[in-house]
Amino acid sequence: MVRGDGLPAALSDPARLAAVRATGLLDTPGEEVFDDLASLASRITGTGRAFVTLVDADRSFWKACVGAGIDADDVADRQNPAGESFCYHLVGLDGKPFVVEDAAADPRTAGHPSIGPMNIGAWAGYPILDADGHVLGNFCVIDDAPPGPGHRPT
Repeated sequence: MVRGDGLPAALSDPARLAAVRATGLLDTPGEEVFDDLASLASRITGTGRAFVTLVDADRSFWKACVGAGIDADDVADRQNPAGESFCYHLVGLDGKPFVVEDAAADPRTAGHPSIGPMNIGAWAGYPILDADGHVLGNFCVIDDAPPGPGHRPT
């Protein structure tokens, strides 16, 4: 099911939204523990950027954002509209990861408005779930280019 704006209807699920708000993490400054996790993910995967996000009905809020070209120290700069984020894809996938090896060529993301501005070549996200299975957001890594021949993300 999709909403009128073409995004998954699960984004607007009241129980999911209440669970996201209950974290108390929306619109809060960065915290070392989240930044450390994102930095570790970027180093382990060899990608240029990593995020820990929360996704409400309208936006993706970056609780942590590390890597090349990310200048988001102010809380107001640590977000983008849901439709301009790959993060919404994970909401409604029943807790499954979402991996895109070539964002411009993958039919699920080709033409996505963030590919150019955010320089997304490859994207991999793993959902962050609460105890009831609601997708609160995700833990994701982004690389500027799709993997080369013979390379498979780990």
